[in-house]
Amino acid sequence: MSATRHREAPAGVLSSLTKIGAIALLALVAVYGVLSAGMGTDAIPEGSVAYAAAYWYGTLLQVFFAAIIIAVAVNIGVRQNVGKQWLLVGLGVAAFAIGDIIWTVLELHLGLDPYPSVADVFYVLEYAFFVAAVVLAIRGYRALTDVRLPILVAGSVAIGLVVLIHELLLRPYIFAAGTEELGLGGLVVSTLYPLGDALFMVAPAIALALAVRTLGTGRLAWPWWIVVVGALVFAVTDAGYAYADWAGIGLTAILDLGWLTANLVFAIAALVARDAYRTR
Repeated sequence: MSATRHREAPAGVLSSLTKIGAIALLALVAVYGVLSAGMGTDAIPEGSVAYAAAYWYGTLLQVFFAAIIIAVAVNIGVRQNVGKQWLLVGLGVAAFAIGDIIWTVLELHLGLDPYPSVADVFYVLEYAFFVAAVVLAIRGYRALTDVRLPILVAGSVAIGLVVLIHELLLRPYIFAAGTEELGLGGLVVSTLYPLGDALFMVAPAIALALAVRTLGTGRLAWPWWIVVVGALVFAVTDAGYAYADWAGIGLTAILDLGWLTANLVFAIAALVARDAYRTR
């Protein structure tokens, strides 16, 4: 079912459940932000039970976000295009959550360096699911707008970002390190993430934003505008983390919070979508 056939909810404010849910999710992430800032310090020393609990708290939040999005998709109806779109978003966050679980077990409990590892397979899957969701969403708006221009603009931006990533990160750092320092797996994964951010997060987000702008401030557009924000947060965090690590700038708790924040934004977008596509 296309976006034009799915009945939009009556105009009005978001439901109380959505507002309360969004506030609660923000509070949960804020708690992790406080914990993350204290991890590795005297407040929450590494190796302590409190450190492990804080680590798992952040990991399980990803699982919670995925469950919310998938539940919304089921509520909308996964036999409809709209439901399928949100199911794909939810599966992407679920894949990332599985990657986080694997990473946590390897690093926290086994004392292994989880990069690269099988966790990266699941992290990369979020790109695939996200692209699939955006493609379905854009196809749903073909009756409302010419999608060729959004795709052309997004492709042009992607090319520019790839050139920028090559000059700032790949050529001076990752390619310079090569297989001698990273190994083949490390080189592939280190290259894939920044390129994936440009090609499979930012570019689809731009195409989606240009496609849904036809809907203006209509309720059907709200959740997708929020998704665009989440995708940009994810990409900036991922690319920023890689650059800070390779350039020796230093990693911060705020930067480390970015992936959790991106998936939080996706979960809030799903709650808004539940209201936007409410049929009664």
